[in-house]
Amino acid sequence: MLSAPSSKNEALRLAALRGLGILDSQPSAAFEALAKAASLLCDTPISLISLIDENRQWIKANVGLEEVSEIPRDLSFCAHTILGDVLLEVADASADSRFSENPLVLGRPNVHFYAGAPLSLADGNRVGAICVMDHAPRQLDDRQREGLACLALAATQALEHHRSGRLLREAADDLRQTHEFLERKGRAGSVGGWSLDLESHQLTWSPETYRLYGLPTDYVPRLEETFSFYAPEARAQIAKAVEDARVLGKAYDIELPFTRADGERQWIRSIGERILEPGKPARLVGAFQDITARHAEQMALKEAKERMAIATDSARIGIWDWAIETESMYWNDWMYRLFGLSPGKDSVHPSSWQDHVHPHDLEATKLAIRAALDNTQAFDTEFRIHRAGDNEICHLRATAEVTFDENGVAVRMVGAMWDVTESRRLAAELSDQHELLRVTLLSIGDGVITTNAQGITTWLNPSAERLTGWQAAEVSGKPLSEVFVILNEQTREPAENPVAVCHAQGRIVGLANHTLLVSRRGSEYGIEASAAPIRNEAGETLGAVLVFHDVTEQRQLSGEMSHRATHDALTGLLNRPEFEARLRYMLHTARSDRSQNVLLFLDLDQFKLVNDTCGHAAGDELLVQVGKILTDIVRASDTVSRLGGDEFAIMFDHCSIEKALPVAQKICDRLEDFRFTYQNQRCRVGASIGLVPVDQRWASTAAVMQAADASCYAAKEAGRNRVHVWFDSDQAMRARQGETQWATRLAQALDDDNFVLFAQRIIKLDEAVSEVAQGVHAEVLLRLAGRNGTLSLPGAFLPAAERFHLASRIDRWVLSRTIRWMNAAHSLASIDTLCVNLSGQSIGDEAFHRWAIAMLSEAGSNICRRLCIEITETAAVTNLADAAIFIEQIRNIGVRVALDDFGIGYSG
Repeated sequence: MLSAPSSKNEALRLAALRGLGILDSQPSAAFEALAKAASLLCDTPISLISLIDENRQWIKANVGLEEVSEIPRDLSFCAHTILGDVLLEVADASADSRFSENPLVLGRPNVHFYAGAPLSLADGNRVGAICVMDHAPRQLDDRQREGLACLALAATQALEHHRSGRLLREAADDLRQTHEFLERKGRAGSVGGWSLDLESHQLTWSPETYRLYGLPTDYVPRLEETFSFYAPEARAQIAKAVEDARVLGKAYDIELPFTRADGERQWIRSIGERILEPGKPARLVGAFQDITARHAEQMALKEAKERMAIATDSARIGIWDWAIETESMYWNDWMYRLFGLSPGKDSVHPSSWQDHVHPHDLEATKLAIRAALDNTQAFDTEFRIHRAGDNEICHLRATAEVTFDENGVAVRMVGAMWDVTESRRLAAELSDQHELLRVTLLSIGDGVITTNAQGITTWLNPSAERLTGWQAAEVSGKPLSEVFVILNEQTREPAENPVAVCHAQGRIVGLANHTLLVSRRGSEYGIEASAAPIRNEAGETLGAVLVFHDVTEQRQLSGEMSHRATHDALTGLLNRPEFEARLRYMLHTARSDRSQNVLLFLDLDQFKLVNDTCGHAAGDELLVQVGKILTDIVRASDTVSRLGGDEFAIMFDHCSIEKALPVAQKICDRLEDFRFTYQNQRCRVGASIGLVPVDQRWASTAAVMQAADASCYAAKEAGRNRVHVWFDSDQAMRARQGETQWATRLAQALDDDNFVLFAQRIIKLDEAVSEVAQGVHAEVLLRLAGRNGTLSLPGAFLPAAERFHLASRIDRWVLSRTIRWMNAAHSLASIDTLCVNLSGQSIGDEAFHRWAIAMLSEAGSNICRRLCIEITETAAVTNLADAAIFIEQIRNIGVRVALDDFGIGYSG
């Protein structure tokens, strides 16, 4: 006969068994039901549920051996069962060398057949078995093996959760049908069963398994699909576990993250093992359990331990644990460091730390320990020690909690120690610093007021005297609200008393922004302040300290900076960024409440003429006066802004287009009648105005501003000094969109060099042919090449170029290509004059002037004397000062200048 050896982790297994607290308990009806169910399932006269300790097999449920309550371990079949993870089946014990000489085989109860499944706890420890025995040799079939494995799982769950009562009684009535039993047990313990036929690969689930997966019961499970429910990082592990069970017969019991069909994340315990038929693998069976709550508790405990370890290590706190009954002592690393000892080198015992206590403190320390053990006083004390190694005297503080048994006897004392040497040194210096602090408070620029716990003023420093107007000798006994009078700067309502707030909340509080202190003499100061409670060592509130300082000047500067950031420096109106921000809010509000609002864009007519005639200072003054006119006309709730240059904008809040139109016309009429006078010069200006409704139709602020700009431009194109109202089918708007498309095409043409130059000869009709041949006199013509080879005339695209400020770039291209062509010509002798037209934008563009002068100077006099720059009369008049300077500059380098369309600029 061979007795079963102890398992490799026997000590841990026995500890787990004792932790169940069930060895000496009364017989359980639940276990009896399981044993009876096993007997019925396997059709055997004997069925046991047993727990194995170091010496005995304790029988907790007994069918067929009622007179036996325990069996010596060296005779126990179950002691062999707990050595493995899978079911142990002995078909004929008399023919098995392990059991053939066993008294239980040779004598009563004449065991010849045995089958047992281990009871494996969640931590892997196998503490016992559920078994069936018969007097004659035999074998179980697959259904019986599977059922016995499931009963082992049910018994394990009963051990771990103490939940077997009602569930097992219900199951005992229906154990003849294994799948029905598994369904009931599964629902109660969130345990689902499954079976995989290894030949047909058919996977069968219990109803609880469907519920755990979150799938309907008509779903057809497939093994490969089930892996996808596991978290990505766990899929390889579960797949390998199943494969090892299938191929190697290796049972598994693992815990993994899992996601239900409805997306809920869980942790599950998955158990599986292979069941063999004679000569070949038959099926895998197992269980599936929701352990989300338990896993969360484990993780919380782990994190708590980690936090405690980090906290104690970062705070350099020593932790000690004294088991009084066994006289054993545990120290963490910081305990050793505090006493100058080395972990692993120096052994510790309950009196180790007392060996280092300073003689003058030893007796008091022992009394403190005795009082804690007698439960008459909490252990919280300080003492000095002689630290080993350097013999340095250190101050330590120690606290502890004592655990008592049911008789009130102390059995355990767990505590903490930390070094307070520095704190004691600081305490010794406190008296010196107190005087220094008093002098400091009298000298600092911040005002300081102290109160008692009832908010009565007790003291104030000289700075507080200056700001409040009260003397320290006068405030004793006065409520703080009488001495420290504060208002909200914006509402002028009394501000909340910060000392009352800090007392109510038990923390440091600050004053709200824009708080004013009103002194006893009526002076007002912008202040910043904070109040903090004053507490003693016991945590009792003794009063409060209020600290404040004068920020009047800083607040004024801050207000000015804020105003500058959002307002135009010249006119004082809102600037463009702030205007766009408010327009964005208006558009958002219009979308949410479908309110009606209107945006007005205004562009001054003849503003450049005022600048050129009277100077930029006059132009600035004109803009200021126009801003005042606009502000006077609109409502106080409307927003007026200068967007830049001579462009203004107005937002009419909660206003229909019908109501805004008369206001816009009034602005137009007022500016039409307005005569701007500057240094005895009078100028007439007007305005082109575009009106756009601001409502939910606009996708963005950029879109509504573009529409307003287009409307303004339409008013200017229609003859200036008028109002143009935007509407969806507006012909002018479609023209504006056409110009926008032209602008994109022109910019692309400049980048891709898609312009083409032609020359048109200029001759007098009465000149002879021989005279004409003496020298070519021609005008350079510009065309835009299309994708299909067509050429567009300037009249089609130059308005868009002017509108979108591309005309100067086009003029640069034309002039540079003309000069390049002339440089490449074989001979310039045949060229008398080439005329090149420049736009009004280029005439008013000083950057273009500098570029052109440099280009022409580099080309040389031989080319310059053959060039003639044509400028329209309108461009010359509009940009009179700039045109005069530019004409003089190019004439000085030999280029001729001609006025084009002379007389048209003043027509009409």
